[in-house]
Amino acid sequence: MGEVVAGGPNPSMIEEKKKRKREKMMRKKENKRKKKEERKEQLEMEEEKQWGELIDQYELEIEELEKKKEQLMELQDQLEAKQRERNFKRMYKYRYHGNYWERVWKSDGFDIEGLKLHPALGGMLAFVCKKENDCPILVSLYAKTGLHRYNMLEGTNLQLHRVKKYNRKSACCFMPATYYITLEAVDPATGSVVPFQISSHERSKGEMDVRFIVARPQETGTNGAVFGSKAPVFYYVPVQESELKENDWIRLYLELGFVSTNRRAPQSKLSDLKIVEVMVETKEDVEQPSERLKGFIDAVVYIKYDEDLGEGQVCKRRAIITRFVDLETGHMSLKGPHHSLEVKIDDSENAA
Repeated sequence: MGEVVAGGPNPSMIEEKKKRKREKMMRKKENKRKKKEERKEQLEMEEEKQWGELIDQYELEIEELEKKKEQLMELQDQLEAKQRERNFKRMYKYRYHGNYWERVWKSDGFDIEGLKLHPALGGMLAFVCKKENDCPILVSLYAKTGLHRYNMLEGTNLQLHRVKKYNRKSACCFMPATYYITLEAVDPATGSVVPFQISSHERSKGEMDVRFIVARPQETGTNGAVFGSKAPVFYYVPVQESELKENDWIRLYLELGFVSTNRRAPQSKLSDLKIVEVMVETKEDVEQPSERLKGFIDAVVYIKYDEDLGEGQVCKRRAIITRFVDLETGHMSLKGPHHSLEVKIDDSENAA
């Protein structure tokens, strides 16, 4: 019989398989390494890209900040230029205003010819009364009241001849105003004409509250004499109808108070006002009956009067006017608040 050989794997085939397996594993490792490197390169590229974007954004922000810095510097330059301009205008304004008011007050506000300053900047308005109708009724009443103050303190009897000119100082047309009035006064006893200056200073627009500081002959340049004071004792004096003509200042106060509280009326008909009853409250006692009203310095005047409205209608009114005189300076104040007037309509005549 022949020899039997046992069957088994071929060594060469086994070695070949092992080789192929090793090669396969090597390829896998190589692929993994390559993928890892590619992933690493990809991550590096993405990181570099992100850093690039951040750097670009940072550079843009820096450029914007530089632009804003330049804008702020330009704005600062503009503000400094405007501030210099304002300072220059303020300096010019103060110098100009100072020169203006210095020249105004050299004449106490009465002579401002040739001086110009817009009213919005505080300047005064000058008016010349060439005709009788050129002077407003309020200015004429202020002129008469200023003369009355002078007559009361100086013992004279000057009467208004005509208003030559007046200057008005006011923040606006709705605010109280100050009037510097130059006029001519006449002495009825001698017929001589005296140049005169009066200043009235309103403290309210809708009611009578006015102070008369200057009342003097034009050439004197003084605010009046110095007087002594008297002891305060209150007296109530009824005024007789016969005394009203001798004391025309009562009628003057009434007209001034009426015009002061009715400024918007086109034309105030003062002739339609009729005094019914007058009572004077004062701290002074004058022994002579004929001089008792002329001798009062400080007083409160209570006036009942009628206003003829036409068509048989009469308006019953009440006015309370307070007069205060500073005997040291000669300044006089008149005050008649609007709320102190009571208005009633009397239709009795119309019904008759």
